[in-house]
Amino acid sequence: MENFNKIKTYLKTILDKPTYDKWVEPLTFIKTMNKIIFVGSPDKKKTSWIKKNLLEKITTYAKNEFNFAFKLIPFYEEEDDEKTLNLSEKNKLKYNDFYSSNLQKKYTFDSFAQLDANRIAYSFAYSVSEFPAKSYNPLYIYSDVGLGKTHLLYAIGNKIVETKKNMSVIYLTSSDLMNEYVEYSRFNKRSEFLKKYTSVDVLLIDDIQYITKWGGTSEQFYYIFNKLIQNEKQIVICSDKHPDNIPDLQDRIKSRFEWGGIVDILPYDLEGRIVILKKKIDERKNLFKSDFEIPEEVLYFLASSIKDNIRKLEGALNRLIGYANLKYSDKKGNKITLDFAKEALKPYISIKKKTITIERIQEYIAKKFDLKLKDLISKSNLKKIAYPRQIAMYMCKKLTKNSLTEIGDKFGSKHHTTVLHSVRKIEDKTKNDQEFLKKINYFIKFFKE
Repeated sequence: MENFNKIKTYLKTILDKPTYDKWVEPLTFIKTMNKIIFVGSPDKKKTSWIKKNLLEKITTYAKNEFNFAFKLIPFYEEEDDEKTLNLSEKNKLKYNDFYSSNLQKKYTFDSFAQLDANRIAYSFAYSVSEFPAKSYNPLYIYSDVGLGKTHLLYAIGNKIVETKKNMSVIYLTSSDLMNEYVEYSRFNKRSEFLKKYTSVDVLLIDDIQYITKWGGTSEQFYYIFNKLIQNEKQIVICSDKHPDNIPDLQDRIKSRFEWGGIVDILPYDLEGRIVILKKKIDERKNLFKSDFEIPEEVLYFLASSIKDNIRKLEGALNRLIGYANLKYSDKKGNKITLDFAKEALKPYISIKKKTITIERIQEYIAKKFDLKLKDLISKSNLKKIAYPRQIAMYMCKKLTKNSLTEIGDKFGSKHHTTVLHSVRKIEDKTKNDQEFLKKINYFIKFFKE
């Protein structure tokens, strides 16, 4: 963008204002890639004039000043009686080709492991990919880090790009949005920024939990969000927090998130993590020269050692296969033993099993509910603190041998009757709420496996 603006500044020095306004101003910056500046032209007449009168000058300037090439992209199709697409559909095709969607093609619904922990999120995401803006809009997916929400975001975009050729799709993070807004603002092009994102058919935004930190960018996001919803365009949002737990998020936006669908991905249990490992191994078989046998005991070791982050689990698998590939580079059909896995992953995995303590449970629950440890053991009875505290007390009673009095002492000198009340309240909720029971069981399995 910065180099394109320098080119425009240069052209202002060699053209009179009417000529510049007519032929240069309508050009649109697309992106810079591989030292090529891509710029879009809105119609055939402007493309022809630029090529005839300015292209050589622009190319020479870009080469001398930045050592970049210049590529003019038509945002239209040549007239052809055999084509049935109307002009707006053609422009969308060009938009999708050159306004990079930023999608990583390897993340699809087929490569996503469907498990109980993510089945609802998968179902909602797949529905959105089939019926954009018709099923769940906006769709809000949240989970802890490394559980697959970004994979689903990419999968939605990839399926729409593949099956709905006339729809434009953009994926970006909230920090990407902020950086781009700053860049446009530097050159007083805020209107172009808003036009770009309010004209897209499908907007996929990751890490939305940071949007409230970006000052002016958050206001731009609210505007874009409202405009797209009004125009019946699809928005999918991912976060590591429920909307209620994002500080300073405006109530009007929270309520609109709830219009479509808010779904979470739960932590994966041991069996689920093993299924994911097997799927990842199948995907990698063609990437390595040697086809290693990885027995169940090694998969169990990996899955039971890394519990709360699928990215880290995949990283450990990559490291293991990499080490095996190095050791057995000239051999085939080698079996990766448990001892070999432990040695290869020694810096990656702590093999020693930790004792379950009240302190570990407190730290775990505080992290899960985005609280500070001091809040969890404070005297505050705010719902966002009292509810996780009751869960923590219940887990302490269930997983440790500590008495009610000892548990109460660790939670800010709470009376043993307060602990008992909390335990019973959580027990009652698990009997009447299956989704809550499933979540509690995941928490417990984290410590028992």
